[in-house]
Amino acid sequence: MPRYLIPIGGNEKKSPNSTMFQEMVALAGGSKARIVVVPTASETPGERARDYQALFSALNPESVQILHIGERSDAGSVELCRIVGETTLFMFAGGDQLRLSSLIGGTPLHRALLERYQTGGCVVAGTSAGAAVIPELMIFQNNRFRLFRKGGIEMTKGLGLIQDTIFDTHFVQRSRISRLVNAIATNPALLGLGIEEDTGLLIENETTARVIGAGTVIVVDGSAIQINHIGYTENRHPFALTNVVYSLLTPGVVYDLKRRTVIDAGPIAPPKSIVPKRGRRRKKTSD
Repeated sequence: MPRYLIPIGGNEKKSPNSTMFQEMVALAGGSKARIVVVPTASETPGERARDYQALFSALNPESVQILHIGERSDAGSVELCRIVGETTLFMFAGGDQLRLSSLIGGTPLHRALLERYQTGGCVVAGTSAGAAVIPELMIFQNNRFRLFRKGGIEMTKGLGLIQDTIFDTHFVQRSRISRLVNAIATNPALLGLGIEEDTGLLIENETTARVIGAGTVIVVDGSAIQINHIGYTENRHPFALTNVVYSLLTPGVVYDLKRRTVIDAGPIAPPKSIVPKRGRRRKKTSD
C-alpha cells in the first residue's frame, strides 16, 4: 500500500471546502476514514482540538478522535496505541514542535505510529510545528540576529517518518530562507522544503511530492554545493556557501525527492479558486 505524508505550512484555512483537507480525507478512506488529531503542540490545545473536530466532522468520516498527550506517560497508554493502530489519518496540530518530539519521541505511541505509517495503514499530516516534527531532523529554534551565521539555528531529531529531508513552515510569511540554508549547510545531503502558509505537500512513499493548497513550496538543494566553510567557521561568524540550488514549486507541480528534479510541471498558472485575495491578514500563529 502507498504511504502518504502531508506537511502543511501553517495558518491553513480550516474549511470543509478546502481541497487540501478534502484530498487528505479521501486518501484516508473518505466516509470510512478514522481520523486522529493530536493538539499537543498548541498553547491552547482545547481550542485547537475543537477547530479540527469541527473541520473533519464536516467532511463526514467514520470517526474523529482527539488524543490529548500532556505527559510522556500518556504516550505509553495501551488504549491510545490501539487507537493509533486503527487510524487511517493521523494529524499533528501546530504550536511548538519541541513539545511533540519531547513528549512522543521514543514512546510506544511513536512506535505504533511508525508501524502504522510504514505499512501504508494511515496518512500522516501535520501543520506548522506538526509538519516540522515529521522528518528525521527538525529545526526547533533560531536566533534571528545570527542567521547566516554558524550556530544560527538549533536542530534535533524529529519523529523520523522521512529521511534526508527537512521541512520549514510559514516560509514566505516569516522570511525563513536563511534558516533553511543554515540547516542545509550543516549537511548538504539534506533536502530543504520551505512551505508557505495554507500550502502543503502530498508526499507518496517518501519519493514524490505534489504541491497542494494555495501557495508555493521553495526547495533548497545543497547537493551541488562547491564551497562550504561552515565547518571552519567560528560560532556567530558568517560562512561562505556557493552553488545552492533553489526551486519554486506551485500547486500541481510534482517533485522527485530522490532525484531532486521536477517530474511534472503542473498547470502554467494556478486555478483562480486558489489565488489568495488581498485583505486583512489572519492572526499570526506559533511555529
